[in-house]
Amino acid sequence: MPTAKETSTDVLRGSGLRATPARRAVIEVLKATDNHMTVSEVIEALESVGSKFDQSTVYRVLSDLGGVGLVAESRISPGDTIFEWISQSNHHHLQCTSCGRTLPLDDQLVQEFIANVHERHGFHVNATHLVISGIEHDCSV
Repeated sequence: MPTAKETSTDVLRGSGLRATPARRAVIEVLKATDNHMTVSEVIEALESVGSKFDQSTVYRVLSDLGGVGLVAESRISPGDTIFEWISQSNHHHLQCTSCGRTLPLDDQLVQEFIANVHERHGFHVNATHLVISGIEHDCSV
């Protein structure tokens, strides 16, 4: 997994992708936020720093980055896709379907679940990015 000190060029070359201007710019935008972003939000953030790429280019870059495990893609609801820079190998969330809030989910809890699934069902779960949808207990919506 990439480290915080690696440049976008280093990260891309380490993943086997060419360091194009669009890829470098999208990485910098995603690394600069702690939130999940839609494609529209990525494009707005790119424009705010003086980079302009069309929507198809941004989609293609996000797909490329996801394909090598640098970006996580999650579907909150049909037609609503969000993207996030992955800075660690196991990265999990709870997603409130009522208000849309995303909360971190403890990896140790997920690993215990995975161990139980393996023990009971003999099934090897591959879960490096897990999003569990539901309604938050204290949801204000």
